[in-house]
Amino acid sequence: MTVPIEQRSRRKRRTSSAAPAGTGHDGVRAQGLRTRHAIVRVARKLLLEGGPLEFSQRAVALGAGISISNLQYYFPTRLAVLRAVIEPVIDAYLGDLRRALDNSVSPRETLDALMERGLRDANDAESAALWAHFVSFASTDPGCSRLLDEWYDTLTRELAQLVRAANPECHEADSLHVATLLIALVDGGLALQLGAGRHKRTYMQGFDARFRATAKYLVWGKLLDVGGT
Repeated sequence: MTVPIEQRSRRKRRTSSAAPAGTGHDGVRAQGLRTRHAIVRVARKLLLEGGPLEFSQRAVALGAGISISNLQYYFPTRLAVLRAVIEPVIDAYLGDLRRALDNSVSPRETLDALMERGLRDANDAESAALWAHFVSFASTDPGCSRLLDEWYDTLTRELAQLVRAANPECHEADSLHVATLLIALVDGGLALQLGAGRHKRTYMQGFDARFRATAKYLVWGKLLDVGGT
């Protein structure tokens, strides 16, 4: 049977208008995610290689191969780009804390795991450099300063909650002081000392064990051995 020309034409139009698999809204969203990830990857690289002086929206856009207006569609300000680079580091700590408080793992085991993580990050030159750059931004940028204060406040309060769970004799005010000291040890001390490569010095042998013992002393108010007995 011969199909009328008009009907054949309608069939062709329907066939040609069908979207290929993987295109349409999902395809646009996937492309947007790829662009966003590329921006963050380039921003991280620029921050590590050039520090705050080389970190700008123009430089990030150039490195990502996009226009500044396209960059600003995803990240309106330089602070927004910086936040996207640093936020995963902070969120990882907070996520570990919250999961620990919600599951059956003992507070002591959780604190041990967090201290081990702190040591690993402090020994990671890249991680230490990223954090140092962000802190340097916070010293001159009010937005960065507020963000840093918010993160530290949240981290301190949740770590203090874990300290009280590990040592019920520790009152709230004391637990906040302990949490602040633990954070200062990791971010202000270990990251600066170990991230700069000082872990290679001979006098640093046994330092990790001493840090663990010091952290436990702060939490429990008495000297505990490295094994936690």
